[in-house]
Amino acid sequence: MGDAEVLKIDELITRVQNFEVELRKPFVGRDEESRVVVLALLTGEHAILIGEPGCVTGDTIVSFEDGRLSYIEDVARDLPPGIYATGLSVFPPSKATELHVYDVWETYEILTERGFRVRGTANHPVMTSRGWVELRNLREGDEVRIVSKLPSPSHQVPIPGAERLAVKHNHRASRVLNRKIAELLGIFSTRGYFLGSESIGLEKRNDEKELLQKLTDLVEEISGPESCSIDSLDGQKIVCVSTYLTKLLRLLVDSASNRVPRLVLSSPNSVSEAFLRGVFESADLIADGKSPRIVLRSRSRVFLEGVQMLLLRSGISSTILDYGEGLSTCKSHELVIEGENNLRKFSVKVGFMSESKKRRLASLIKSTELSGDSSNSLGWDAIKLVRRVEGWVRVYDFHVPGTHAFFTNGLLSHNTAKSALVRRAAELLNAKFFKYLLTRYTEPSELFGPLDIRALEEGKYVRLTTGKLPDAQIAFLDEIFKANSAILNALNTLLQERILYDGFTELRVNLWTLFGASNEVPEDPEIQSVYDRFLLRHFVRPVQEDLWRNLLRASWELEKQASLSLKNVDGDRVLSIGEIKKINERLFEVDLSSIESKLLRLLAALESRGIHLTDRRKGKSLKVVAANAILSGRMYATEEDLLSIKYLAVRDWDDIEKVNAVLAEELKTPFKYVRELSEIRTNLRELYQYVKSLEGIESSFVTAKFENIVRELEITKAKVINIVRESQDSQVLRLSEEVLHLINSIMEVVNKKVGRVE
Repeated sequence: MGDAEVLKIDELITRVQNFEVELRKPFVGRDEESRVVVLALLTGEHAILIGEPGCVTGDTIVSFEDGRLSYIEDVARDLPPGIYATGLSVFPPSKATELHVYDVWETYEILTERGFRVRGTANHPVMTSRGWVELRNLREGDEVRIVSKLPSPSHQVPIPGAERLAVKHNHRASRVLNRKIAELLGIFSTRGYFLGSESIGLEKRNDEKELLQKLTDLVEEISGPESCSIDSLDGQKIVCVSTYLTKLLRLLVDSASNRVPRLVLSSPNSVSEAFLRGVFESADLIADGKSPRIVLRSRSRVFLEGVQMLLLRSGISSTILDYGEGLSTCKSHELVIEGENNLRKFSVKVGFMSESKKRRLASLIKSTELSGDSSNSLGWDAIKLVRRVEGWVRVYDFHVPGTHAFFTNGLLSHNTAKSALVRRAAELLNAKFFKYLLTRYTEPSELFGPLDIRALEEGKYVRLTTGKLPDAQIAFLDEIFKANSAILNALNTLLQERILYDGFTELRVNLWTLFGASNEVPEDPEIQSVYDRFLLRHFVRPVQEDLWRNLLRASWELEKQASLSLKNVDGDRVLSIGEIKKINERLFEVDLSSIESKLLRLLAALESRGIHLTDRRKGKSLKVVAANAILSGRMYATEEDLLSIKYLAVRDWDDIEKVNAVLAEELKTPFKYVRELSEIRTNLRELYQYVKSLEGIESSFVTAKFENIVRELEITKAKVINIVRESQDSQVLRLSEEVLHLINSIMEVVNKKVGRVE
C-alpha cells in the first residue's frame, strides 16, 4: 500500500470517527446505540434494536409548550396504527417530530398518592427518584416526578360551527369560547343534560336560590335576543328553554361527555378558570374539625383528571381520591383542594359563582389556622397502586428528539431515541431514508410501492418504488415482527440478497442497511430466519438518572441548531454513503491475526454458557470486529475489539448478563474494570437515596450508621483509585470520575449530618 493510499485510509478513518461523534451528539446516554448504528453501516449488515418507546392510552392528557392540553387520542384524530410526522411543541419545552400509534394487548396502570394516573405499555418509562423506570417495574412507594405548574395558552379558541349557528339564529354572540360561555359549560359539565333539541336541564339543590338568579343572568346574556325561559321545578331541577343555547352546548360538549371539553383544555387561563368556577359550584366546602377543604365529587375519574390539570395552570395542587375495592371498580371519586396556599390561590383565581360560597371560603381562610402548603412538595409523588390490564387498546407515543421527555397526565414520561439515531445517520450521510411502522394489517404496497396501473393494463407487473423501501439506502422498520407472513417472506430475501421478490418480479434494491425495532424477541419459529438476518442486536434501556443534566444540555443545543441535520463548519456532510462503502471495502484489509485464536476460545466459552451463535453469525463476526478496529483508529484488531461480539451473541434480555460475564472473564480489556465500576456506581446510587432518606432523622442509631458509611466509602474510594492505576484506560478514567463524584456527594450529606449531631 503506497503512502497516498495510507493517507487516504487514515483520512477515511478520521472521517468515520467524526461521523460517530456527530451522530451521538444529541443523544446523551446513547453511545452504545450509536456504536451499533455505525458498525451496521460499516459492515453493510442489518441491526435490530429491541425495546420500543413506551406508549400511553388515548385518555391521557398531554401538555404542549404553549400551555394547551389535549387528550392524546385527539391529537391522533382516529389515525390507524402507524408513524406520523408532527410538529407539536410539547412540555417540558421541546419539539415532537413524530406521533406513533400502536394496538397492544397488555398495559399497566399506575396511581399515585395525589391521584395522578398513567396507563400505558409495560415498557413505558416514567421518571422516578431512582431514574427512568418502566411501568411494569414500578412498585408501591416508588417516587415519580409530577408537574407542579403548567403554562397557559394566550389565545381564545374558536367554537367550530358557532358562526353558522349564530347566522341561523340571527345572533351576534361570541364565536370563541369566552369566560361567560365557559362558566355555563362548567355548570353543565357537572350537573347538566339535554332535554330534546330546544332545552337543557340542570340538577338543583334546595339552597341554591342565589344560583338560580346567577344562571338566569348568564343564560340571558349568552342567548342574546333569542327568547328563552329558565325555571326551577320541584326544587330539584332547573330547565332552560333556548334553541340557540342548546345547540351551542352540543357544539361544546364532547361525545365523550365524561371528560373536560377539548376546547376548554386549549383555552387560556381566564377561560379555563371560568369553566372551573362553574364546575366547582357543585363542590362542597367542608370544615369538620380537620383543615378546611374543597371537595368535588364525580363518577368520572377522567373528568377529575382534566380538572386537576387545569388547576395546575393556576398553580393549584389537588388530590384525587377513589372509593371502591380497586381502581377499575370505583363508583365514585373526589377531587380535594386543601392547604393554605392552594385555598388562597383558588379563592383569588377561580372562586365560586355564588356570593355565599365566596364569603364562606374567605371566612374559613381568615379564621382557621391553615397549614400544609402542598404545592411546595409537589414535584415528587409516591405510587400507591400498580396493576396489569389485559385487553386490546390503542396507545400513543410522541418521538421527542433531544430530551425524549414530555408530560402525560401530569407525570414525566420518556421515549427512546432509536429511530432518531437512524434518521440522523441517514441525514449526515445524505442517504435516502425510509421509515415505517408495521402491523399485521400492513399491505406489501405500503412498503414496496403500489402497482403501476398503466403497466398492468399492458400485462406488465411493475411496482412504483419511488420513496418506498426499494428506493432507500437506509431504512428503519418499526415493530418489524408484527408484519404478516407475506411481508416477512419478502423481507427475508431482501435482507439476505438485496432482492425484492414478491411472486411476480425480482427487483435488485439499493438498500445498504436496514434497521429494525421490536418490542420483544420473536418466539415464532417462522420468524427466526428474519431475526437471524439481523447480525447486530442491541437491547435499549432508558437514559440513566446521572445523565439527565447532560441530556437537557444536549436538548438545548438541539433547539439552537433547530435541526437534526447537523453539518460541519465548511457546510459539507460529515461523510457520504459512498465513503461508507469505501471503508466497507477496506474492512478486509484489517489485520485480524492477533485475535483469531482468542475469538475461537471466546465463541467456545459462550457456547459452554448456552449462548449459541449460528454458523452464519460466527462467519460474519470478523466483519464486526474489523469495523470496531477501524472505529478505534486502527487497521489491526486487538482484544478490545472482541467486545463488539456482544452485539452478535445476545438473543434475548436474559443473554445480556451471561455474555457480559463471559467477556469480562475471557478478555484482558478495560471492560472488566468498566463492569466493576458500573456495579459500584449502582450500589452508590442506592446508598445516596438511603442517606438522603435519613437526612432529617435525629438519632444515635443514624449517627452510628453514618459513621460506618464513611468508613465504607473510604474503602470504596481507594478501590476505585486502584482500578484507575491498573487499567490506564480513558474510558475507565471517565467512569471512575463519575463514581468518585458520587462518593463525594454522599460524603457531603453524611459529614454534614454527623457534624450537626455532634
